[in-house]
Amino acid sequence: TNNTQTTATGGGEVTSDGGAIVTARGVCWSISPNPTTADSHTSDGSGTGTFVSNLTGLTPNTPYYVRAFATNSGGTAYGNEVQFSTLPNATLAVVTTSAATNITETTATSGGNVSSDGGATVTARGVCWNTTPNPTLANSHTSDGAGTGVFVSNLTGLTANTPYFVRAYATNSVGTAYGNEQTFATLPDSPCGQPITDTRDGKTYNTVLIGTQCWFAQNLNVGTKVLGSANQTNNSIIEKYCYNDLESNCDVYGGLYQWDEAMQYSTTEGVIGICPTGWHLPTDAEWTTLTTFLGGEAVAGGKMKETGLTHWAAPNTGATNSSGFTALPGGDRNGYYGNFENLTNYAFFWSSSQTDATGAWDRYLSDFSVTVGRDDTLKINSFSGRCIKD
Repeated sequence: TNNTQTTATGGGEVTSDGGAIVTARGVCWSISPNPTTADSHTSDGSGTGTFVSNLTGLTPNTPYYVRAFATNSGGTAYGNEVQFSTLPNATLAVVTTSAATNITETTATSGGNVSSDGGATVTARGVCWNTTPNPTLANSHTSDGAGTGVFVSNLTGLTANTPYFVRAYATNSVGTAYGNEQTFATLPDSPCGQPITDTRDGKTYNTVLIGTQCWFAQNLNVGTKVLGSANQTNNSIIEKYCYNDLESNCDVYGGLYQWDEAMQYSTTEGVIGICPTGWHLPTDAEWTTLTTFLGGEAVAGGKMKETGLTHWAAPNTGATNSSGFTALPGGDRNGYYGNFENLTNYAFFWSSSQTDATGAWDRYLSDFSVTVGRDDTLKINSFSGRCIKD
């Protein structure tokens, strides 16, 4: 048993000593039938009973004959002969490459299948890619576990409108094997100001260039509605609150998200928070860049608010929306009491920057002022989300 390229396990049982003490026992082996102790053999103690023998120094991919032996004063007895073969020398693994799917401007999904480990454990696998043919581990690559079987790889950090070459790889003690080469091209980078479609649910969002930053011109509305009486659980799906539990309010003002929920996908696909791929929840510093460009917090709010009283309560002071940001007053959900507040009066927006274990920075606008407020608020509160382009 336990055959490898150079070792195996055997043994035997001395069922009778023949009336004299068994002074030696073990197994002997050869590449020819009827091996004896003149051939390679083990020494596995004395006496009767079962013993285990470790055969070493074998040649790969070779058939062997083996017999147990037991020696007493009357001579050496041999057991029945058994045969086995050592394993062939290990070779490179066999791996194929999956075609790229889910292609965006900066990401794609590929993977592969390690159909054979080559006789040695596959210790690393994944895909590698480059803008020139025959990529290797010296180029960008993923690490997607070990062993044989199918695996999925997420390619990130790609350049828009660029052709790529990708190959799966699998590494064992012999070396690294590469699969067949697949090619794909990333999508063109959409110019800011054009609508973008969230591939997760098909919703479309207007975008606007403000200074050097590209922003959503609408509040984010992604996820499954949960009732305001329940906490968002930050699990494998995105959950949202709709003001007064009405989906129609989400359709207009977007969803409301607790900070942990808004950040739950922060390590998935290279994004920060629940924005679509290629976009992220703005950091505190990115919010400051916006308000600074618009003349500072003291006046930026008027330039960011949607005009009129369709969605904002009167008097909607100083609203010009000259930036095109089109801020809407989605209100909030109070994290302590679980009640909704401030619809049409306030717009609260999360940043991705936390202040401590329980708090994070936000920005807010009101119906009675042109200022933009900055506050350290509890993460259990639920605010609107705006996305900024990576």
